[in-house]
Amino acid sequence: RERERERERKKRAVQREGDSEEDRERTRVEKERDEVKRKEIIAKKEQEEREAEAKREKFRRAGRDVVTGTVVLPHPGHQVGKDTEVSEQEQRCNNALKLRGLQWGAKTSYEDAWNEYRAASEAGHPCGLVGMGEMLKHGEGRPMDSAAALKLFRAAADEGDASGHRNLALCYSSGMCGDLEESQAMAVLHHHFAALGGDPASHMAMGYRHVHGTSVPKNCNAAVEFYTIPAEELVRAVQSFKGVGVVEKHPLTPSVHKPAYPPEHDEDVVDYYQYSAARGEPSAQVALGQMYHYGAKGIAQDVGEAFKWYTKAAEKGDGGAMGHLGNMYAHGTHVKADNATAVEWFRQGIDKGNPVAMAGYGYMCMYGMGVQQSYSEAFKYFTQAAEQGNQEARFNLGTLYIGGHGVVKDYAKAIYYFTLAANRGHMLALYNLALMHLNGFGTPRSCPNALQFLKAVAERGQQGQGLQRGFKLYHQGQIDRSLVLYSEAAEMGFDVAQGNAAHLLDLGATPFTAHRKDKALRAYEMSAQQGSMDSEVKIGDYYYHGWGTSRDIKKAVAHYRIASEARMAQAMFNLGWMHEHGVGIPQDLHLAKRYYDMSIETSQDAMWPTLPCLAGLWVRMAAREAITRADKWALHLNREYRSYGVDIPPSELWLPRLADIWDVVLVSILSGFLGVTVILKVTLASQRMAQQRDRRGGGFNRGVNAPPRMI
Repeated sequence: RERERERERKKRAVQREGDSEEDRERTRVEKERDEVKRKEIIAKKEQEEREAEAKREKFRRAGRDVVTGTVVLPHPGHQVGKDTEVSEQEQRCNNALKLRGLQWGAKTSYEDAWNEYRAASEAGHPCGLVGMGEMLKHGEGRPMDSAAALKLFRAAADEGDASGHRNLALCYSSGMCGDLEESQAMAVLHHHFAALGGDPASHMAMGYRHVHGTSVPKNCNAAVEFYTIPAEELVRAVQSFKGVGVVEKHPLTPSVHKPAYPPEHDEDVVDYYQYSAARGEPSAQVALGQMYHYGAKGIAQDVGEAFKWYTKAAEKGDGGAMGHLGNMYAHGTHVKADNATAVEWFRQGIDKGNPVAMAGYGYMCMYGMGVQQSYSEAFKYFTQAAEQGNQEARFNLGTLYIGGHGVVKDYAKAIYYFTLAANRGHMLALYNLALMHLNGFGTPRSCPNALQFLKAVAERGQQGQGLQRGFKLYHQGQIDRSLVLYSEAAEMGFDVAQGNAAHLLDLGATPFTAHRKDKALRAYEMSAQQGSMDSEVKIGDYYYHGWGTSRDIKKAVAHYRIASEARMAQAMFNLGWMHEHGVGIPQDLHLAKRYYDMSIETSQDAMWPTLPCLAGLWVRMAAREAITRADKWALHLNREYRSYGVDIPPSELWLPRLADIWDVVLVSILSGFLGVTVILKVTLASQRMAQQRDRRGGGFNRGVNAPPRMI
């Protein structure tokens, strides 16, 4: 065995010596190549991790800056951001925006705005070209001329102007600018250029497209990055205590969740408060002051008028007015900032038990403005105001808990108070919740939740003014101008604008809106993506009838089912009718009745349209049951009396013949009913006459053996 093992060792040694030098070189090269690839993969992963960590650190820094309260609630006069030098032509364009009424509280003068834009364009600035193009596109002081507007937008975009690219993107997206064909790819391209130039509307449009994957990859992180820019711009406006108005969203058509909002309602409300305020009612004066302060109910924003009404109400002892005046003096709104006067107004309001004054005084204590800084005092007054439902106090309590100022740092409680404030529409609370969900402060990281909050913040900016202007123009009968505004807002992701634009295109009441069913369908689909069940029903109608697309009953049924699961009575009725008649789905009368019943249970408005269908369905079911019984009896009689020559045909043979002569059958049935009715009426009349004769004394018709009458 030893000799055999020795021979085996020598044999292997000879084989190793026989390996060629070329094979060894090939093996060495392959090993080196594999090692290089492995190192490249490791280096790439490390680079990706560094970039991801840098991005996370960026968001963490932003989160610390915001949620700790050091920037969200700056001292009045605190400068947020760097001032940039504004050229003379840019100033002209800014003035023109105010004259067009596109800034909160601005007065409208289209002719002066046109002159400002023309002067800027003659001086060679592209903002003048964009401004004139927008006025032509929207018909502001000039007849609508989208073709001329398109030329101006292209000229401005060639100069690299972000607004020019944004308007070109809107034209490509809607396909309603002159003879320009719709192109979503070109719309994305120009939105991208506009977003690089800092245009907030294009940031919102790109963010919305990334949310739903519309002509771009569906990517939550990309959507967050796009929505962050307009959201931060709005937050900076709030931080610097600039007047930020209210964005009111009104649908043009009633729905289950929100009825149609008549514009006369705003006028009635304003008239009532103006009348009551003129009579000296403090509560009406405060309400009117808030309308002027925030530009609500169709009133142009005017902080000076708001200050006047607050002062009148405060002189009558209204605590809310005192709190609002304290805020105006604390932040320097319309008046010179004066901490002492603000504190005095807040203290007077606290004596009245007003939560606005309590929250304002707590704010002064938190920052030591006019009083000694004390987080404990701030916490005390914030808590008292929050218990009365004040959203500012709830938000400020969140900032105390997030920063650990005067309390133990507690992210969970911060989220709780931010959520309470956000439910009442507090903008900074929404923004802080977005950052906390994005960075995992007190809650698991959730990009979709952060995106939802950021979108809500971004839609409260001036980009939402088009909704109110479109609503007003619609009720003034200017359908085309209203459609243009709603289409632009729809591109930015406003769900109400998408539904309203689809409604206008669906009606086709003007030459500009007629024959655009395909665009109406696209707008309904965009609205349905954001949860509108009314739009789901309309999409089902479009596929059922083949409006703007090829007819597809299966898709119609799919959309009706989605809407019916959300308790939409119209969708349930449609499914019931389709099951009754077997249109696109198997005929099932019992399932049809179930959908009809659900429709009535869901909405009382569906009762009268549904009852005739239920009656017809009952007749169909009764007729089917009668025919089934007739076939059974015919089969039975045929078996029993076949020897006597009885051969009753089944319903499959005689029913089609009856259908051919349905009019004769109907007349026969009606004649039979009429004959039976006449016979019954004659019989009843005879019995009545006999009873009357019987009640008379003699009873001549009674027989000899008739029993005596009972008295």
